[in-house]
Amino acid sequence: SLKVLNISGNGFQDYFPGQIVVGMTELEVLDAFNNNFTGPLPVEIVSLKNLKHLSFGGNYFSGEIPESYSEIQSLEYLGLNGIGLNGTAPVFLSLLKNLREMYIGYFNTYTGGIPPEFGTLSKLRVLDMASCNISGEIPASLSQLKLLDALFLQMNKLTGHIHPELSGLISLTQLDLSLNCLTGEVPESFSALKNLSLVQLFKNNLRGPFPSFVGDYPNLEVLQVWGNNFTGELPENLGRNRKLLLLDVSSNQIEGKIPRDLCKGERLKSLILMQNLFSGPIPEELGACESLTKFRAMKNQLNGTIPAGIFNLPLLKMIELDHNLLSGEIPENLSISDSLNQLKVAYNNIAGKIPPSIGNLTNLNVLSLQNNRFNGELPEEMFNLKVISLINVSSNNISGEIPTSISGCISLTTVDFSRNSLSGEIPKAISQLRDLSILNLSRNQLTGPIPTDMQDMMSLTTLDLSYNNLNGEVPSGGHFPAFDEASFAGNPNLCLPRNVTCLPSIYSAQHSHASSFSTSKLLITAMALVSALLI
Repeated sequence: SLKVLNISGNGFQDYFPGQIVVGMTELEVLDAFNNNFTGPLPVEIVSLKNLKHLSFGGNYFSGEIPESYSEIQSLEYLGLNGIGLNGTAPVFLSLLKNLREMYIGYFNTYTGGIPPEFGTLSKLRVLDMASCNISGEIPASLSQLKLLDALFLQMNKLTGHIHPELSGLISLTQLDLSLNCLTGEVPESFSALKNLSLVQLFKNNLRGPFPSFVGDYPNLEVLQVWGNNFTGELPENLGRNRKLLLLDVSSNQIEGKIPRDLCKGERLKSLILMQNLFSGPIPEELGACESLTKFRAMKNQLNGTIPAGIFNLPLLKMIELDHNLLSGEIPENLSISDSLNQLKVAYNNIAGKIPPSIGNLTNLNVLSLQNNRFNGELPEEMFNLKVISLINVSSNNISGEIPTSISGCISLTTVDFSRNSLSGEIPKAISQLRDLSILNLSRNQLTGPIPTDMQDMMSLTTLDLSYNNLNGEVPSGGHFPAFDEASFAGNPNLCLPRNVTCLPSIYSAQHSHASSFSTSKLLITAMALVSALLI
């Protein structure tokens, strides 16, 4: 009279012993998910006439789905996902008229396309055929699945247009067609799919105007359409449903302004707009979006000042606004934050000083400020950042000396201060940066010798000190012999160890010292003789 057999999440191996279930005539649930079973799927379970739930997912079976599985007419849940099956797409599963959930994708490899006959499974609520090598078009017959809640077809080889008839999936809340080869436009008829909360169409070849009707979806939470060829503008009302969590429209050709109400519900976590044609200012409203963790809008045509509030959002981990037309300054009073990990505003027109309060960003890992109009000196506080690995302030108008406190940034792997107006000597403390791999101080006004201890920096693989006013000898130890002469070019008083033109001056100096010593010795001897005669 056993009705439930759950052996999921164990380490069972080898073939599944199908004979053990033959006598379990009342069995309704057989769950063997996430074990290490191998070999073919057991055919003995066909005798279980009351079986409603069958889960073999997360194992290492092989071969095809037995056609006899179509005889388990009581089956409501079928989980054969992620187990390494092959063969033709199992059209015979369309005979299981009581199926409500069917998971047959993920690391299974079928030939052919989605069987149009699946459109007859009128009770189906979930169809998951993700990542199972299916090809061809999405059958319009699936539109007959009026109860379907989730359709997962991502990571396949699907082609052709999205059929307008699929708007008949009126119960659909989750749609994932990403990572396929779909073409054409999103049908206007999809405006009828008012229950959608998740829409993922990224990495296809879709084109045409951005589907403005998505702004009218009352339950929309996740919209990812990146990596297509959409044009036009985002709908102004996007986000007004107060439910938006994630928006990623990157790598399209979308233009116009960023809608103001994306965070109206104060739930937005990830906003990714990069590599489009967005213009105009960043909405001030985003500076009050305290739920935001990621804001990426690089490579657009955004202008104006970055809203000050963005830098002080409590959960924000990433700001990527490089390659825009932004101006203004970074606000002076940055709040203490252990969230912000990356701050990238390179290739803009941002001016003013780097604020000392940048030292409040205690978990900052990447600081990318290059190719702007920053001026003033490098703030000492910036070098209190213990986990920062990259600092790039190249191509600005920064002056003053490199603080010796740079040695406090013990995690630094990349430093680029090139193309500024830095002066003074290279601090000896820089040699304490044992993880530093790339150092570029070129095209400044640095003077003095190269610190000898820098030859002990075994991680240093790329060095550029060219076009400064450095002097003395280049260290000869460590990786220095491997550095190209171009790394030291433009320093007329700098002497390379392998440069023979330096040798005469060295010998000359040594000869001069020797001559002085000899002359002094003769004078002392003569004075001693004169003194002796006088006595």
